[in-house]
Amino acid sequence: MKKHKKLILYAAGGLVVLVVVIRLVAGNGATRVKPRTGPIVEAIYALGTVKSDSVYTLKMGIPATIRRLSVSEGQPVAKGMQLAVTESGAAFFAPFAGTVTRLHCEEGEVVITGQPVLTMMDLGRTYIQVSLDQNAALRVRRGQKAELSVETMRGARLSGTVESIYPSGGQFLARIGVAKMPAEVLPDMTADVAIEVARRDEALMIPVIAVKDGVVALRREGKAASATPALGAIDGAWAEVTDGSVKASDEIVMPRE
Repeated sequence: MKKHKKLILYAAGGLVVLVVVIRLVAGNGATRVKPRTGPIVEAIYALGTVKSDSVYTLKMGIPATIRRLSVSEGQPVAKGMQLAVTESGAAFFAPFAGTVTRLHCEEGEVVITGQPVLTMMDLGRTYIQVSLDQNAALRVRRGQKAELSVETMRGARLSGTVESIYPSGGQFLARIGVAKMPAEVLPDMTADVAIEVARRDEALMIPVIAVKDGVVALRREGKAASATPALGAIDGAWAEVTDGSVKASDEIVMPRE
């Protein structure tokens, strides 16, 4: 008796799915589209921040009084140029050529151990840092291509490459190198980043919005049908079908809005 009830339930469930598909396909005003064949690129989108590859912060190893600050904020400095002198006569010099980006104290001020005195960085050696969620981090790999647009330079498109991906302080960070970073792009600026995680040169695609709970309603050889396609690359609007469950000759029935 129980087995008989189960069979009835399964049959009823299948009938409901079939009725829904038939209504979608046969309903008046239903929009149908043909599957698309061609290239598809799937990308992960994120907001990145410009970082300098060379950053130096001068800190005191012992408490000291700053007698002289030899540089000012925004000043370019050469390697070996004097940066600051303490009351004891200790002098500190630039470890590389760069620009002073911040003075953390004033002349005559007493600084304690570990307190920053100034920060300098090389503005010509920059990269893009992107924070990813866990799902995105699982798909990003070293060597993948990336396209970037800096918010203040909307017309310019920059090309980059993922150089590394690593965890840091509970985040998943990707470092993207840009071969020709414009000189006007400075550290702490932001950029829209698209990392290419999948590309197919010849794929059969269906509209993403046609997939409802994993099922696609369609017409095949003039008859109502349905498919549960396995999806590959997704570019936002179209999804690659990887298992052959949808044919190029099918008509995809779009759900009503």
